[in-house]
Amino acid sequence: MSRVMPIALEAPLVASPNQTMRAIQVSRKKLYELINTGELESYTEGKSRRITVESINSYIERRLAAEAVRRGRASSAEN
Repeated sequence: MSRVMPIALEAPLVASPNQTMRAIQVSRKKLYELINTGELESYTEGKSRRITVESINSYIERRLAAEAVRRGRASSAEN
């Protein structure tokens, strides 16, 4: 017998544009730029836009990685 496991929704899977703007501290213009360039994944539900939390986390990880590379280059250039 196969058993269907319920999904435990401890944390939201999507965020509204306003929640996303607050979370990553960007303007509405920058948020929609990130959506339009594919940096953030989103969809519309009725008239509401929803951004996936997974894409928000991935965006932050990519930004941190880019910053680490930038700092690495800056520190090696100083030596």
